[in-house]
Amino acid sequence: MKILGVTACPTGIAHTYMAAEAIESAAKKAGYDVKVETRGSVGVENGLTDKEIAEAEFIILACDTTVPMERFHGKKVLSTGVSEAIKNAAGLIEKAKEAPVYSAGEPEVKVVKENAEGEKKSFFGNLFKK
Repeated sequence: MKILGVTACPTGIAHTYMAAEAIESAAKKAGYDVKVETRGSVGVENGLTDKEIAEAEFIILACDTTVPMERFHGKKVLSTGVSEAIKNAAGLIEKAKEAPVYSAGEPEVKVVKENAEGEKKSFFGNLFKK
């Protein structure tokens, strides 16, 4: 079985690639074929093809920036932040198995993400902790 990922952060340097590495490692340990597209400071690397998307069981988006979504129409998509992917990639893979199916026309992925406890946090909410 194949799973895909997309990682991106606002600066597109370390966290983008750390999240990609964590997803790849956890997926391989779980017995999946995996490919992760990175959207870093140098642009898109390891871009996902239409064929790969069609063959994927599900897609994990570990992004703190907006990414184009129309290509994922009809696929299970789990959206989270890059820090959650770095901390808990194996848990995200389990959660993604039950992810909702994305329908084109829904809003693109935004900065608001769900953390491991199911709380919604915004980028700014994570900067200013109470």
